[in-house]
Amino acid sequence: MAVESVKTTRDELLRTRQELKIAQDGKDILEKKKEALLSRFLNMVRAYKGKREALLEDIKHLKDTLALTRAREGTVAVRSLALATSQDLSLEISKDNVMGTKIFHMVHTALLRDMLSRGYNPASISSRIEALAATSERLLDKLLGIAHIEHNLKTVGKEMRALNRKINALEESIIPSLRTKLRYIQDALEQHEREELFRLKMIKRVQAGKVEAAGGVPDVPAAAL
Repeated sequence: MAVESVKTTRDELLRTRQELKIAQDGKDILEKKKEALLSRFLNMVRAYKGKREALLEDIKHLKDTLALTRAREGTVAVRSLALATSQDLSLEISKDNVMGTKIFHMVHTALLRDMLSRGYNPASISSRIEALAATSERLLDKLLGIAHIEHNLKTVGKEMRALNRKINALEESIIPSLRTKLRYIQDALEQHEREELFRLKMIKRVQAGKVEAAGGVPDVPAAAL
């Protein structure tokens, strides 16, 4: 902001003070929101880290089990049994609000079934197929258990980056600019008051000199006293 173009009036002084207060209050609110989100974010990171590490181990185990089963039973047989063992999935989604940011929670029905509930004849399949089905269901159950946490981490992380940009803009640009403007107006008004006081004193001296020269009583305006 070019301070030279700023109006140096008392109205502008009051307006600038109000703008500065709003900016400072806004920064405080944003920082409180950031602290609340950071606390929730760290809790989610801890929960996510442990589940993700376990999930990666399960994925590796599933790949090995799937490769061995396909080699022994054949790809066609594995795919046919996979289609035959499909199941319905029910999700219950809720959310809470952390200072304007939505945090989601998801609960799903249990996916791990016994061999009699998978839609095929247990007597007609091998133990490898049964192990693959159980491993797949456990993995899918864990994937669903971690999905909402990963979504929330992305949402909160994005919101925190936006908050950082806003806070930095207030701290580094807007608030310093308003403070500079406020000081400029205050200095200009104080300088104007000093000039006005000096002008009134000069008027008083001139009038006093005239009266003294005329040998009378000075007629000084009340505003000059």
